[in-house]
Amino acid sequence: MFSERSLHGDQPARRVIRFGQRLSSDLLPTIPQRARGVDDSVMGRLRGVRLRARGREAWLRLRASDLSREVRTIPVNTIQAPAPTPDALELRGGMRVECHEGYVGRLDGLVIETREGTVSDLIVRIRGDALADVELSSDPMFKLVNAQGQEALISPTWAVSVAQSPSVLPFMPAELTLRLDATVEQVASAGLLRTDGQLTAAVWQILSENPALAPSLGRLRVQVRDGEVTLLGALPSPRHRASAEQDIWHLPGVIAVRNETTLSE
Repeated sequence: MFSERSLHGDQPARRVIRFGQRLSSDLLPTIPQRARGVDDSVMGRLRGVRLRARGREAWLRLRASDLSREVRTIPVNTIQAPAPTPDALELRGGMRVECHEGYVGRLDGLVIETREGTVSDLIVRIRGDALADVELSSDPMFKLVNAQGQEALISPTWAVSVAQSPSVLPFMPAELTLRLDATVEQVASAGLLRTDGQLTAAVWQILSENPALAPSLGRLRVQVRDGEVTLLGALPSPRHRASAEQDIWHLPGVIAVRNETTLSE
């Protein structure tokens, strides 16, 4: 049995896509048929993204193999233009990200709404040295201290421009910088993508606190990958299945739920 967003049908399922990741077309069902690999095989490794922030549209830049220099650009859905529009921003893995007050982190990837084929979030790893720009607790960068090193989910509509910026290291070439129309406070208040271990522990904790589900915990298994939770095993009734799924959706950092539990005899 399979269910994804079954209790939240008005919200599309989402999937984390990271730069450098090898992508198969079955991960993103909205990709046009002409751009798919044979039998939904691997399409290539993600080398970059073109983002049209206003429409949350993305075009993926894929390299077919590590030995090939050819990079092709494909749309994520069939509604958007086949090629990037002139206002699309060039995004690359690890690029510098700045808000109004300055440098906040590096770009790790993006989150795709897999039913609409649009970008729901950009994944920015918050800088781990925020304290280097802090002298007083009133300094803007102090707001990032609690999120240092963690991955924040940033609205793609905040992305306004990409430009070359001087490197923070001497004698190093300039680097691409993504500029956000957002304050450091907005960045610090963004949701966080929890690690697989953190989210796994949180799932078991919330399920154990549900009196109806606690007796069945020994029959359950939990798998977590980049905010996507898969629940396996057996539960006594459809009501128990729905309750477990609903509990998991209440956890911060969950972006998709696959309820693959069956009914126990």
